Amino acid sequence: MVFNRLSNLVDEVRAEFAPDPRVSVFEVEVQVGSSGVTLQGVSSEPAAVEALHQRAALLDSGIAVHDTVTRLPHLRNGAATHAVVSAAVAPMMATPLISDSQVSQVVLGHRLMVLRQRGRWLQCRSDDGYIGWIHRGYVVPMAEVEARVWEIGTEGEACVSLGAEVRGDDGELILRLPWGARVIRRGDGRVLLPDGRTGEMTGDIIAVADMPRRFPTHGEAICATASAWVGAPYLWGGVTQAGVDCSGLVQVLYRTHGLQLPRDSDQQARTGEPVEPGRGWAKLRAGDVLFFAEEADRITHVTLSLGGCGIVHASLGNGGVARNSLLGELEYEKELGRIFVCARRMIS
Repeated sequence: MVFNRLSNLVDEVRAEFAPDPRVSVFEVEVQVGSSGVTLQGVSSEPAAVEALHQRAALLDSGIAVHDTVTRLPHLRNGAATHAVVSAAVAPMMATPLISDSQVSQVVLGHRLMVLRQRGRWLQCRSDDGYIGWIHRGYVVPMAEVEARVWEIGTEGEACVSLGAEVRGDDGELILRLPWGARVIRRGDGRVLLPDGRTGEMTGDIIAVADMPRRFPTHGEAICATASAWVGAPYLWGGVTQAGVDCSGLVQVLYRTHGLQLPRDSDQQARTGEPVEPGRGWAKLRAGDVLFFAEEADRITHVTLSLGGCGIVHASLGNGGVARNSLLGELEYEKELGRIFVCARRMIS
């Protein structure tokens, strides 16, 4: 009886404080023994653990409650609690197995918070709050101060790749950098990578300080940037032009133009302001975001409005990033019209 009541309490606290495992860890169990009740496991949400402890103690004054839950971040032997991606693209996995599903990606130069370690795998939280497992071969562990120093570019000028390559002194290719990768451009024109390597960069690169001028925050500009992604293949969990999924595309486009959106489509559908699409989609503006559900009450797809009935999106139906019309004659376009759920305006 006590065990069932406490298990229900764990579920109640999880639903209140940590309902989404994509952005929080709450792996807590109840163990009932002769000396009382022990709460054990790990959690990234200290408020949730504290609430569980207090509520468990109130269930029965005769029950001793022992809290052994590990608060994250928790790393052994003083290991660094931050890391910076040193590979061109670091896959984020659902579990610490390379054979498991990819849930997202993080590109070079972006900072991560390390929550815990399991063998050669690090459970990390990216700057959009998303949590996944990354092999340590893709990152450089750093102290928080060191990671922030890298991020602001104190050793030069922080820059963003828009599709560039870094080559060594011998001309050999070091890295092909995806859209959004961050490097430091030094005074001698060479670029510094997070792992300390340097090289000559060719291709499109822009200073972080110049991003707002080149990529202003308005819908027409976001749609213009989307044109550079048309033809990119579809990849579940992808965020680069080598492979991107629907919500990854929308997130990258908005991030490029200075706005941070959540990672997944259902999370994105809870941001911004609702928009009435109007008859024939006439009230939609360029840059509005449209959401679709193949199953009732479960957002599964997101597109960027080009204004009116036009959209651009990464989809399995197109095999990649392409433009469509919600008034089009293709069967796929008709299907999108049938499963439309809502539209949101992210730019006031």
